[in-house]
Formats: sequence, structure tokens, C-alpha cells
Amino acid sequence: MSLTTTLPILNEKPLLDLGAESRIAVLEDQIKELAEWKETFVKTLALAFATNNVLQKLEPPQKKKQPKAPKKSKVVVVEKELPPSPASTAVSETAHLGDLEYNKEITQLVTPPPEPVDLVVEKESTRLSIQILDVIQRYGQHLKTENGPANAWIGRSRFLPGVEAHVEANQPIKMILPSFPWKSINRVDKVTGALPDLGEELALSRLNALCKDIGQVYAHGAEITIATDGLVFNDIVGISDEDTYEYSRVLMQLAADKGFEGIKMVRVMDLLGFTAGQTMTKELYLQHVDECRKELNSQFGNADEAIREMIQSDPDTLTTYRGFIRFLETDLKHSPVAQNAVSGRQYRVIVKQVAQGMMNRAESFTKIIKARCPGFVRLSIHPSTGLEKLSVPLIVQANGSFPKSPWHCSVAVGVDGSYSTVHSKDVRETHNLVERAGRPYFYREKSDMYDWAPESVEIEHLYPSGVLVQPRAGYSDISLSEEGMSQLKKLSQVQSAGVSVQGFVNVADGAVGSESALQC
Repeated sequence: MSLTTTLPILNEKPLLDLGAESRIAVLEDQIKELAEWKETFVKTLALAFATNNVLQKLEPPQKKKQPKAPKKSKVVVVEKELPPSPASTAVSETAHLGDLEYNKEITQLVTPPPEPVDLVVEKESTRLSIQILDVIQRYGQHLKTENGPANAWIGRSRFLPGVEAHVEANQPIKMILPSFPWKSINRVDKVTGALPDLGEELALSRLNALCKDIGQVYAHGAEITIATDGLVFNDIVGISDEDTYEYSRVLMQLAADKGFEGIKMVRVMDLLGFTAGQTMTKELYLQHVDECRKELNSQFGNADEAIREMIQSDPDTLTTYRGFIRFLETDLKHSPVAQNAVSGRQYRVIVKQVAQGMMNRAESFTKIIKARCPGFVRLSIHPSTGLEKLSVPLIVQANGSFPKSPWHCSVAVGVDGSYSTVHSKDVRETHNLVERAGRPYFYREKSDMYDWAPESVEIEHLYPSGVLVQPRAGYSDISLSEEGMSQLKKLSQVQSAGVSVQGFVNVADGAVGSESALQC
């Protein structure tokens, strides 16, 4: 077992801009951080030595090898089993809290990679279930364990029985993803607005692709249930119930318009049985929100001490908590929740209190999902070790990094068609804001290859890549100009998936560069 931990590196530059009282407050917080680091280091060191001593004493008895009886030919595959004990590794991140910015190495206990074992598959349902898990795993991306290969799904074995139960019952494979709560309240620096945009469109498209790919190996296909957690958190961060409902309504309308039949949605009130047999409406939703939160806290709530213990001991919980801290530090500046904070110290206290409340609600929601949806493959939009769930990047970025959640960012499209999850404030000078259906939808890199298009022409970016150019809805008898055809030819040379045109009176439908397309 190895132990890796690093003393927090404090960035002193922000202190120069503060008054004496604020500097004292910040230094007090830094001292507390150092004390917490020391306590974590001592506990982790003691655990490492204790575990090492126990492992040295435990020598498993040698078993005599028994001669194996000859067996009939069977299908043999390599499968992963859950490891017996945790190891330690460090994950680095930059946290931004209030007016203080600092870097710190977070020591996490993560499960070491499992040793491969031979699994003899005798049943067709088991063989098929393993194939299905292979498909699901291709969509995952996990934190690397200390000695393991990159992107290993170390908790995969846990899901085999549930998948096989669906296979034996000839039912669709059921997956569940807590996600898609609402758009960030920071509509100044981060997101395009209050409603779903290209980020959600790409995310839904990827989830739909997962269902379709499973359908290629399993006749009954798959379903992904989005367990929207907007009601779980919106009152804590200062987003209205009305905005939360409207976001989820437009999201599911988008899925329906795209024909994503395998994507379902369930809300807290549905899981608790408050809406059984009723069609969801805004009035019905608003009628049950307060009752749902009371039930969430009373029946499934955790003590604050229990949450703190989970943050300290469980790597996935710690990663989620740090993610909450990061987005709250920027979001709460635009929320009524923190409007009375008059100093960086007060703001930081509010951020931590809200993050703690969100962790409590999140764990409560997780309990409800486990109780109501047994046998579902648990997906997650948060980076994790993969022990309890499969972490799924909803938007694939060109650099391969785990993306921001669509509801916490804007999507920037490059000239080459690549997608990036960004904060809107960071691309306003280099990208144009593109609207769809009268509302802001995404940012597109400035280029003559895009900027030639008149109002009557729409340039649509596709999943997983590629461009479709067509007349905008409401326009008919539209021709492509010579400049447009010239720019599209250039664009097709830098787009990995090419450019297609359709619906113009002077151009045949097809891929740009084909014999027929762009021929007047």
C-alpha cells in the first residue's frame, strides 16, 4: 500500500487585494484547512500501517490441488471481480472558494484494480449479459486507480446479476441516471439561459446512442431513466420551482422531438408515489414539491455527521462534494441564498453550508433510487472510481477530458466541428452566440466558413459530429450562393465527419465533395 499526500499550496496573491480584517479571516480559514489536512494525514497514515500489518499476518493456507475432471468445451471469458481492500492515491484539483484560491492534493482511498480470473460461462444469458456490459462500459470514463489501467470499470461485476435478470426475463436493460436538474442560476458567466440548449441535445443523443448500441447485441434493447434531481436541490441553491419544472418539460420535449424512445424521465414525486396514474402538469408538480422535500428529509435523510464521515472515507462522495463546491463558488454569487454575504469569509461559509445540504439531499435521493429501482445499472454524470456506478461523460470533448455537465456550461463548437464544454464568459470574444427557435443555443467559433450564412440558412451541428446545412424553418425556394458553396467546400475539408446539404433548389442533397452535391 502506498501513501501519497501533499500539503496544500496557498496562493497568497488574492490576500494583497483585501483589507486587514479580511486578510485575518482568510488566514484563519487557511489555518483550519491545515489542521484538517494534518488530521486526515495522520488518520490515513495510521490506516496504511494498520492494514499493512494485518495483511502481513494473514497468510492464506495452501490448498492441495485436486485433479480436474475432463470438461466439455465451454465459452471462457475474462471477467473482473471486486477487490478485497482499498489502497490510497491522490487526485489533484484547484478549488475556488470565496475570494481565496488555492491548490490542494486530495488524498483519496480508492479500490485497487482487480485481478482477472477465468469465468466459465455455461449459460447463454450470462454470455449475452457480458456482451451488454461490454457495450455499456465503452461509454464510461473513470478516475484511474493507483496500479490499474486507465478507464477501468472496477465495479462492473456488481451489475452482472441485474443485467442477467433482465435478459432472462426478455426485458429491456434498465439503466438510471440522476441528472438534468435545471440550468445554472449563473446565467451571466456560465450558461446561455434557463432552458435546455445544444449541451442537453448532445447529452440526450449520447444516451440514446447507448440504448441503440445495446440493441445491436440484444433484441430487447435498453432504456435509460433520467431521475431528474431538480426538486432535490433547487430550493437550496435559489432556483424557483417554476424554472425547475419548465426545464424538465422542455428537456423531455426535446427527447420526443428527436425520437429518443429509450429515454424516460422520473421525478422524486413519481418515485414516492404521489403522482401514480396521473399525467404530469405544472400544477400537479407545484402541488407536491414541498411534500416531497419533507419526505426526502424525514424518511431518507442522513445526519450531518454521517455525511461528513462519508466525505472523509469514500472517494466517490469526496469527488462529488468537491464538484458541488466548485460550481457553488461561482453560482451563488448570482443567487438570493448568498445575497447578504458581505465578506469573502461569509460567502465561503455559505458555500460550504449549501454543499453540505446538497450532499445530504443527494444521498437521500440515492437511497430512494436504490429502494425503488433495484436491478438498474447505475449511471453517473460525476467522475468516480467506477466502484458503485458507471461514470458517463455526456459530451465527448476533443481533448478527452471529462466534460462539465450541460446544465453548468455552454457548448462551444470549433471550426473543425469539435465540442467543448465552457463557461460563456470565456468564449464571447472568440465565438458567436447562435440561436435556435428564438433562444440562445450554443457558441460557434468565428470563421468565414460559418459567418457567410444568411438568416434563411441554418448550419446544424450533429451528434456525434458533422454538419448539416439546410434552409431554416419557414423559408422555401432557397438557393445556396456561390460564396456559400465555396465556404462549405473549405469547411468540409476541416470537418472530420464532413458536411452535408439538403433542401436547396439549386443543389442536390448529399455530402459536400460528392459528385452530386454543390453542383448547380
